[in-house]
Amino acid sequence: MPAKQRPVTVSLEPPSDSPLAEGIRGVAAGKSDELSGFHLLDDGLSAFVARAVLIEEATVSLDLKYYIYEDDNVGHLLTSLLLRAADRGVRVRLLVDDLGTRVVNPWILALDRHPNMQIRVFNPVGGRSGFRRALEQAANFGRINHRMHNKLLLADGLAMITGGRNIADGYFSRSSVEFLDVDVLAVGEALPQARKVFDEYWNHLVSVQVTELLLDEDDTHTLDELRKRTRKLLADEQDSEFARALKQSKMAAALADGDIPFQWGKARLLADPPEKALGKDDIPRDEYPGVQLEKILHGATERLKITAAYFIPGVIGTELFTGLEKQGVKVGILTNSLSSNDVAIVHGAYARYRKRLLAAGVDLWELRTQAGEERRKQWFHGESKATLHAKTFVIDHNLGFVGSINLDGRSLLQNTEIGLLMDNAEINQQLNSLFTEWVAPDSAWSVQLLDSGNLAWRAEDKDGDTLIKHREPETHWWQRTLAWLLGWLPVESQI
Repeated sequence: MPAKQRPVTVSLEPPSDSPLAEGIRGVAAGKSDELSGFHLLDDGLSAFVARAVLIEEATVSLDLKYYIYEDDNVGHLLTSLLLRAADRGVRVRLLVDDLGTRVVNPWILALDRHPNMQIRVFNPVGGRSGFRRALEQAANFGRINHRMHNKLLLADGLAMITGGRNIADGYFSRSSVEFLDVDVLAVGEALPQARKVFDEYWNHLVSVQVTELLLDEDDTHTLDELRKRTRKLLADEQDSEFARALKQSKMAAALADGDIPFQWGKARLLADPPEKALGKDDIPRDEYPGVQLEKILHGATERLKITAAYFIPGVIGTELFTGLEKQGVKVGILTNSLSSNDVAIVHGAYARYRKRLLAAGVDLWELRTQAGEERRKQWFHGESKATLHAKTFVIDHNLGFVGSINLDGRSLLQNTEIGLLMDNAEINQQLNSLFTEWVAPDSAWSVQLLDSGNLAWRAEDKDGDTLIKHREPETHWWQRTLAWLLGWLPVESQI
């Protein structure tokens, strides 16, 4: 779509007298203004509850930007809470990516008509569906190849959640596919950084007001009807796992009372400039979070533990990790197995680097499809297939990173990303403990290089007996063949 100057809005001044403000002021008492507080959200249910609580506690503003915002149960629930917030006078700004979030629902127009709600779409094409959308995508591939992969929620400019989770059932343990993921709830000095980043994206020329897109407007979709729909949805959900968790949660009271166990330290929000979406070559590479992270990783002296849903190290990354091993840094990496990966070409490209990494002493694990099943059953019935979606870094014993950045060419060069670097030993240890849990033999396959030069995958069954596989576990021959063939395509920067 052609660039068009749109009304500029900026973050509102945080309140000083709300329960949320008073609670954060209490928990930050005695802390330096230069520090931020961190609280990890490492399971789907607590991550949902944290978002719902922040939305319900907000009194001034809510700013959200997400790659994926699905029209499913979780999407409906959070949208209902956003509408209720807008009805009580909270200004809501929602920015979604055009590729990750197909904005075709006419209810969206009803939401955007609300005087306290604004919805914008990042880097869209003109067509909403069908043949026209396909033509627009083909004609504008150079531009739309750059996606907003960010995940960020800001409540009153006082508290934020960022990390790996999009807004969809699978990220919050309500799907046949269970995404293992991590977010961080943060307060303090990181918030001005986050407000600035959000405003830059919101006011950028590629962020288009939803009313400028060609949606099928239906005049019968009014705000009053949407409110009735919201009330019915919330009533129907009263007995769901999410409603029970929200009722039993003490997070709202804990936030108001200053009882959330925040860990405190220096924080640095790493975020791509929105101009990256235009594919400009004049943006200094030092502004890319992936490049900034690479420099930080070079400084590791003892240990480096990485979880990456998509891991394609390339020549540069392979040299980085093997070089760290030579310097005495213990490097461990968890990524998806072929059976838990949802993109065969990604696994095929990653697989080309396994032997070199293993030969240098790097530890590699690949997630098993049943990972996390027991923890999920605490709240949800039925089985699910696990897939890794987390992007975390444990660096030595003091630094931890949680964000949206995968270690592949698309994250580093094409998409816009975000994440929080935290200087705190306890957060570092919590992320390390989570890594250890996820690479346990009942959760992940340990990939090993045999003397013969072949690979083997080692794990344990539910009885603790050793399992050894000599080809990609839990896969069919055609999956392995497809991944191998796709992995040799010269498109690493695009995947």
